[in-house]
Amino acid sequence: MSFSTAKKILFIFVFLSFFPVFADKKFKVVIDPGHGGTNTGAMSGDIAEKELTLALAAKIRAFFKKHPAPGIEIVFTRMEDVSMTIKERVEFIERQQPDLFISLHFNSQKVLTTNRGFEIYYPSDFVSKDTASTALFYDKVNRSFNYGSIFRDLYFKANLHTTWRLPFNMFSQKYNFGLFDDTTVPGLLLEVAYISSPEDRACIENPLFTADVAWFIYDTIIKIAGKNQ
Repeated sequence: MSFSTAKKILFIFVFLSFFPVFADKKFKVVIDPGHGGTNTGAMSGDIAEKELTLALAAKIRAFFKKHPAPGIEIVFTRMEDVSMTIKERVEFIERQQPDLFISLHFNSQKVLTTNRGFEIYYPSDFVSKDTASTALFYDKVNRSFNYGSIFRDLYFKANLHTTWRLPFNMFSQKYNFGLFDDTTVPGLLLEVAYISSPEDRACIENPLFTADVAWFIYDTIIKIAGKNQ
């Protein structure tokens, strides 16, 4: 065997030994059911936001178990009624280093009870003195916006706006939100509906609504992962 042939064989062996690592890489998503434990989140009568987010997360998990997606890994910050601080959630997300995290919430307004609908928030951009971190941050913002745009497009294809007469809006971050500010990965905040709105509350109290929203999120995650593999 010539020296050049031996080098080629060695190269092929090394390449094949590393290939499965790349081939097996999954699109990881962290789903964070907002609030929990002593932090009830928004309240409307006997409805607590923490219970709604957990029920929605459980339904999403059930869909992934029933309809597995081999190229996707789903991790949840909590699947029980436990308290988690923003700091603990940030640390969890940073340890996981997902391709995307999704924070589940339900909105509420104490004064403007006419506010209603499904809202998506993504990180807003800012100017940093650190050029390297700025580049990373803008990448995070851009990818978050792109993922949010896929959610927006599929929301209308899923006909949630007509089936449940639920308006849709997508905004950049309007206030300090630790999961956006203190994480280094793309993220989205989903405000599924306003529990303070009589119209939205009627949707929320219907189990079919939770199933429809969970399927929409499940399907959108699959579509996003497909565009990144």
